[in-house]
Amino acid sequence: MSVISIGSVKSAGSSTLALTLASVAAAADMPVLLIDAAKDWDLVTWAKKAGRPSDIEVVRCENVADLEEMVQTGRDRHALVLIDAGTNPEMLRKGARLAETVLVPLKLSPLSSYAAAATDIFLAAQTAKFPGKRQAFVATAVAQIPSRIARAVEEKLARRTTERLPTGLAQRAAFEAPFLFGGTIFTLTDAQTPGLARAQEDAAALAVELGILRYQTPEFARTWTDELNAFRAILAAEPQGQEADQRAAA
Repeated sequence: MSVISIGSVKSAGSSTLALTLASVAAAADMPVLLIDAAKDWDLVTWAKKAGRPSDIEVVRCENVADLEEMVQTGRDRHALVLIDAGTNPEMLRKGARLAETVLVPLKLSPLSSYAAAATDIFLAAQTAKFPGKRQAFVATAVAQIPSRIARAVEEKLARRTTERLPTGLAQRAAFEAPFLFGGTIFTLTDAQTPGLARAQEDAAALAVELGILRYQTPEFARTWTDELNAFRAILAAEPQGQEADQRAAA
């Protein structure tokens, strides 16, 4: 399976994005190795809470020199490897070298867009050495913003030719809720956080855009819509399975 590295020179939601993608994969019964190389260890802290899916393993990476071995371990296990490289320039550089896909998260503010553009320039020198490596911007806090701010954000990014993914994380409260309650956006309830249904669809759409779900859908389901619908079918079946488990336990 693939290796995806996520990070920016300024904090912009890399841990939230990494956990969201891991949650989609786990909901589709895919093994995931989450490598927490960010300075706050948010993913390691999350993994200690109740509700972590058994398909998600979280490991802490404190040294750049250890990252390659961790990634290889994930490859050997045929797991989706997600690197939360955080803001450390050397970890960002190493993650970009090891990954097939490099994601630069950004929030819709001039400062965040400036940091994302700077990260893109910094990492382009690394990814350009490897033909076929994908590098893209991902919005991690989609919201309505004043037009003057939107123009400032667009001005910063317009100078870059890097791909901008059409799907971002719009339901901020829902995407951040797992760090508070444990579990994932696919195991929490509406009583715990609003906007879960929209968050699940956004997460699934992003995973399809990145090719993550492609590993689990049938060969004929190769279009964006078919893959997303296949994932929706998985989600629709889950509550029934959970109810059956609860009845069996009773």
